[in-house]
Parts: sequence; structure tokens; C-alpha cells
Amino acid sequence: MPGRIIHIGAGAGYFPARNEVTMKRIAIAILFGLVAGAICASGVFYGGILKFSVITLIWVLLNRAVMGFAIGASGLKLHWAWNGIVVGLIVGSIFSYFLFMNVGMGLLPPINFLVNGLFGLMIEFFTTVVFKQPSPARAK
Repeated sequence: MPGRIIHIGAGAGYFPARNEVTMKRIAIAILFGLVAGAICASGVFYGGILKFSVITLIWVLLNRAVMGFAIGASGLKLHWAWNGIVVGLIVGSIFSYFLFMNVGMGLLPPINFLVNGLFGLMIEFFTTVVFKQPSPARAK
């Protein structure tokens, strides 16, 4: 039934959202997560930071797609920009740990940790501002 209000998230009583709108937001965020993954993979492979392999490519794309999903489904009551940065840092920290385990401690894992916030901001910008899909926490 279109336009039907359902409650989502742990604090469901606090931010109702339309199911169709929420799913569209998540799909757009995942799409831009994959775009961010393609940008990230290009930089990692062409920059010689990691040796190309299909498994590493899938790992990078999957990490950024999960980041997009987390941003799209996020119920944090933050400004859209801070939501993207915070979720990007949290979810992207998994990729920073992966780099630490494969490249070792140097400047790369901490730099990547900060770049994750930029990727999160980019995903959230295109989802919220360009495609006008506000966070479920903001839809009141």
C-alpha cells in the first residue's frame, strides 16, 4: 500500500518513515558506495599501494557498498554531512584495519581512515542533496 507509514530502526517510535522512500535511499547510497569503491580501487591499484587481484577488488567494492548501505540505513540524528563522515569513519575503519594487516603500519592506514570520512561524505551528499533522499531520522 503506497504511502503507508511503517516504523524502522531500534527506536522505531521516534522516526517513522515510508518504506518505499527508505528503500530508495538505501539503493542510491549503495550505488554511490560502489562508485566510491571504484574510485578507491583505481587509486589503490594504479598508485601501486596494493597489487591487483580480483579478491582485493571485490573486498574494496564490498567495503564501500557496505558503507553505502550503512549510510542509507543510518538512523543517527545528525546533519547529513556529519552522518556521512561518522558512518564513513566507522564502517571504513574495517578497510583501514585490512590495510594495516596487509601493508603494515605506516602512514597509509591512518590516511585511509581519514579518507573514509570523505568517501562517507561523498556518498551522503549524492544520496541526500543530489537525489533528495533524507535520512529516516530526519523524516518526521
